[in-house]
Amino acid sequence: MKRDFKIISVLIVILLIVYMYIAVDNAHKRSDKEGYKILSDAIIRSAVQCYAIEGFYPPNIEYLENNYGLLVDHDKYFVSYSVFASNIVPEVEVFLKNAR
Repeated sequence: MKRDFKIISVLIVILLIVYMYIAVDNAHKRSDKEGYKILSDAIIRSAVQCYAIEGFYPPNIEYLENNYGLLVDHDKYFVSYSVFASNIVPEVEVFLKNAR
């Protein structure tokens, strides 16, 4: 009887640990998705601001970082910024460098 109680207790603890691991992993994934969205929106907002002020969309991300205060964590994210023409909104894609 006492041995069965110990086995059940150990199984419950293991299940709780697995549940917590899954919950934390899901929270990280949601955080990463939100990070993509926030960064993409910030890039587009900065590009539109540049267009409104200077009359052209910036040629690259560095221009936005240097002139419009955009902050990109280049260690965490890779940003694809494609400009077709200076008067057309650029295409922006954000990727996580070290995907889990």
